[in-house]
Amino acid sequence: AAPPQPPSGARERSFSEAIAEAHAVALRSDPRVVVMGEDIGEMGGVFQCTAGLTSEFGARRVIETPISEACIGGCAVGAAA
Repeated sequence: AAPPQPPSGARERSFSEAIAEAHAVALRSDPRVVVMGEDIGEMGGVFQCTAGLTSEFGARRVIETPISEACIGGCAVGAAA
C-alpha cells in the first residue's frame, strides 16, 4: 500500500521548526502570551525552538529563567492567576 499523502498545501518541516513556528504564532496572536525557559532568549534554546523570538517580542515576553523547575512552575502559576 502506498504511504499516506500530506494534505494539500502542507509543507514539510522539522519538529523544532514546527515548535518555533507555533511559538511565534501564539505570541503574535495574543499579547498576554509569554514563553519561559532555560537558555531560550538570545541563544534560542538548545534546538533553536525560540531563535529570533527575543528580537521580535522582547525580553518581557521571552523570559529567561534560572535552572529551577520550581521557579518556572511558580512563575507560570502566578502568571495564570
